[in-house]
Amino acid sequence: MTALLDGVRMDATTYSAESWRELQNSDDRRRMVMPVCGIRAIAKTRGTSTKYFAHYRKTECKVEHGGESPQHLAMKEAMKVCIDRVSGWHAIVEHPHPSREWIIDVLAESDDRTRRIAFEVQLSSQSPENYFARSQRYFDSGAFPVWLVPRELEHNQTVVPVVVTGFGKASTVPDDASDLLALPARQNLVYADDNLGAFVEALLRRGPSWIHGSPQAQADARKAAAEAAAAAAEAERRKQEAFEQAIEVMNDRSASPDAAFGPHVVRTQTDTYVWGSLTCCWNCEEPMLVWDARVWAWGGATPRLQVKPEVGAKRFENHPEVHRAVDNWIKAARPDVPKAAIKPRSTKASGRLYSAFVCPTCDSTIGQIFISQIRPEKWSILSSPGEKSTAAGPAAMPASRPVRATFPVPDPPRPTPAVIMAGPAVPRRCRLHGAPKEWCDWCQNRPNPKLGRHFPVE
Repeated sequence: MTALLDGVRMDATTYSAESWRELQNSDDRRRMVMPVCGIRAIAKTRGTSTKYFAHYRKTECKVEHGGESPQHLAMKEAMKVCIDRVSGWHAIVEHPHPSREWIIDVLAESDDRTRRIAFEVQLSSQSPENYFARSQRYFDSGAFPVWLVPRELEHNQTVVPVVVTGFGKASTVPDDASDLLALPARQNLVYADDNLGAFVEALLRRGPSWIHGSPQAQADARKAAAEAAAAAAEAERRKQEAFEQAIEVMNDRSASPDAAFGPHVVRTQTDTYVWGSLTCCWNCEEPMLVWDARVWAWGGATPRLQVKPEVGAKRFENHPEVHRAVDNWIKAARPDVPKAAIKPRSTKASGRLYSAFVCPTCDSTIGQIFISQIRPEKWSILSSPGEKSTAAGPAAMPASRPVRATFPVPDPPRPTPAVIMAGPAVPRRCRLHGAPKEWCDWCQNRPNPKLGRHFPVE
């Protein structure tokens, strides 16, 4: 649509039908040349209204221009007409890059030359790589690219600014190219009415709303995201590795109370089971006793040890009955290892309150997730429900303090387990009722028909 006459740029869209015929018959036609290759040009007309320049003899040209269909030429003319209607803007058809390696179909440039939008009419199929490369060179040259295509592009992780008009190579070319401005325009660049003319005007007046950046910026962002994800995965792997190593160290420094102080089981009049484990503080490495508690289950079986990985603001291990059972065990076994404290703590991330075991020496928090990872053989029973002692009395056990980082200590010769009664033998009572209740099966030692618990009737 452009040619050069004595070095002056000629635009076919600016000629009327009469002036175009005059140009075709004038002596000037012999001096017209194509703008890229410099070969002699000729003014032609396709149909009733499409005016364009072509090679006088194309065989003399060594440049690959690529043919343009009547639909392509009509769309470029329509874009020029629309751009020139917007105040403060002007259109340059077939604007060449200074290197003359590529040409913009229609360049919209503000009159103050501060803003540039490159409109590319692409009615033929084109590979995604060509879309990305051509879009990038427009971004690099300071022009925002807009592709006018007949249909949606294939999905790709890299996106380019696209306007879908439905106008393709097989579409009918109107006599007046400006009629194409009424075509629908599906796009996400600017809020505008659903037609091509309204879109172009809104785009020039308000500018594009494009959050994706250039193809290279998108590639760089994906690369940075992938590197960040890899770094986060590596950090998580190292964190998990350190966590597992800390678990192993804690287990190496832990021992069951039976292994360190001999078997002692304190009988209580409540339905409470307490297990204990001797471990060391991660900070000061001082030993301490931690414990886990469960209530007696209907059916008579001893509940399975299952240490909770998470605890709330209240936990059964802090119940007065459980503390009493642990204190009675300490009184009976006479260990030189203090029991841990239980204090309120909060998580750093969410601020959630929970009750945590705390080192009695340095007040460091012992995470429940670490306690739940202590191996089962590092635990032993401290207290269980019972009505009377099965041993003559407390067995004097030698107190042996667990040595730092040397848990478990070698087992001494196992004496007969000592079962200590906490107080005089009195009828067993349930944990919830201080005074026996007539309606409570546990308080009255009677079977429960629903749960199948059978008590011996005394």
